Amino acid sequence: MNTDELREDLVNFVGYLLTSAHGLYDEPAGYGPFRILDAAWRLLVIMEEAELADPFLVQLRQAIDEERLGSSDDQALRAFLDQVCLQYAAELKKRIQTS
Repeated sequence: MNTDELREDLVNFVGYLLTSAHGLYDEPAGYGPFRILDAAWRLLVIMEEAELADPFLVQLRQAIDEERLGSSDDQALRAFLDQVCLQYAAELKKRIQTS
């Protein structure tokens, strides 16, 4: 992916974030967590396409993708986010310790 393609993807991502924020005023409260999760997935896709992702980030994107395509049950999404946040924190801790 070249710089122009990355810029275009990031500009589109900003547009997604802005329109999602705007839409939240009129959407049910439960849409917020899904929108943020979807935004994380979109950013991870951009990172993969730009060859900026590592195996942990690829695995994270895959897990989010499965959740995005699964049930829209709020409790299941909350449990998934609990799990993913703990995994992410553990990964950050490992990265800090090795740097």
